[in-house]
Amino acid sequence: MAAAPTDAKARVEAALLRVQNGEQLDRALLDLDVARALEPENARIHFLFGQLMEERGQVAEARGSYETALALKDDFDDARFRLAGLLFQAGAFAQAAQAYARYVKTHPDATGARLQQALAHERAGEVALAEKELKALQHDHKTHELGTRKLLELYERHGREKDAARIRAEVEGPKRKLRDLKPSR
Repeated sequence: MAAAPTDAKARVEAALLRVQNGEQLDRALLDLDVARALEPENARIHFLFGQLMEERGQVAEARGSYETALALKDDFDDARFRLAGLLFQAGAFAQAAQAYARYVKTHPDATGARLQQALAHERAGEVALAEKELKALQHDHKTHELGTRKLLELYERHGREKDAARIRAEVEGPKRKLRDLKPSR
C-alpha cells in the first residue's frame, strides 16, 4: 500500500484521481479533509470537499464547504452557483435568488442560472423580480424564444390573463386574412 501524500496539493491531486477513476470516494474525502487541515485558507479545497459531500447527499456539509470557499474567495463563482442550487433545494428561495443574481452578474450568458434566478424570485414571492429577469431574457436575441415562453408561463401561473394574451398575440403575430382562391381553369 502506497504512503499517503503529506502536502495539501498532493492530497488534492490524489483525491481528484480517486474521484476521476470512480473509486475510493471515502479515501478521496479523507485526502481532501487532510488537505483542508493543511491549508484551511485554500478555497478550492473547500469547494472540492463540498462537491464530494453534495455527491454523497450530505447537503449541510456541502453547503458549509461552499460557504467557507466563498468566505475565503468572494469571487469563486463555481462555489456560488453550487451554493445557490443547494439553497434553492432547501427552500431558501430569497437567498438562492441573491446567489444566482451574483453569479449572473459575472456570467450574463448563463441562461440556466438566469432562469433559476427568476424561479427563485417567484418562489420567494418576488414575482416582479422574476418578471424583470424573464423580460431581460426575452429581450436578449439569443434567448428571446425561451424568455417569451417562460414569461408567458409566469403570467399564466399568476392569473395575469391580459399579460398572457398580449404575449400570445406577440408570438402568434397579427392574424392575416387569406384571399379567396378562385378555381383554376
